[in-house]
Amino acid sequence: MSIEMITPQQWQTQRWQNGGGITHQLCRQDDEQGLLWRVSIAEVASDGPFSRFDNIDRIIMLLSGGGFSLHGVGANPQLLDTPLMPFAFAGETPIHCSLMSGAVRDFNLMTRRGAVQANLQVLTIGRTQQTLALSTQTLIYIASGSVNAVIGAKRLTLQAQHMLSLSNETGIVQLSSSDNTQVIIIGISDAQLKPKLG
Repeated sequence: MSIEMITPQQWQTQRWQNGGGITHQLCRQDDEQGLLWRVSIAEVASDGPFSRFDNIDRIIMLLSGGGFSLHGVGANPQLLDTPLMPFAFAGETPIHCSLMSGAVRDFNLMTRRGAVQANLQVLTIGRTQQTLALSTQTLIYIASGSVNAVIGAKRLTLQAQHMLSLSNETGIVQLSSSDNTQVIIIGISDAQLKPKLG
């Protein structure tokens, strides 16, 4: 059982070799075969190709900026210009990203296909307390505002850009906020299914 608060000061940051952006790794889990799952935030400053990740399923969404389009995911480009609207695709897909109006920041979830199942949902938390069932691994990212979280006897306050990581927990987490705060909820468990959007 583990409860961890992850703040921006703890992110692992890496600049892209092509100079087109920066990746901030918030958290990840590996096994003897490599990556099981990873959560990251990218700052994209210029157009360019996505890195290839074999046997990895991805979910991406815009956090801030003028939006971008993904070329290669279908007959027509996929437009991502609305914040916190998830889009799922296979990591093997050759994709080119085109910025619409300057630099963007996006949220990324990667999971190894056939090893884990990930459920991702975006919720607006207000004064009315919302109750969520916990998964084997539950991640709660605060996109804006602040949130009060109650896990058993523990009470925590999460600020914008903070992530709460709950590992091997059972039961529920209760969330409330004095603002209309948007949060990203990720539940990860063992499965033979690809990630899905909730």
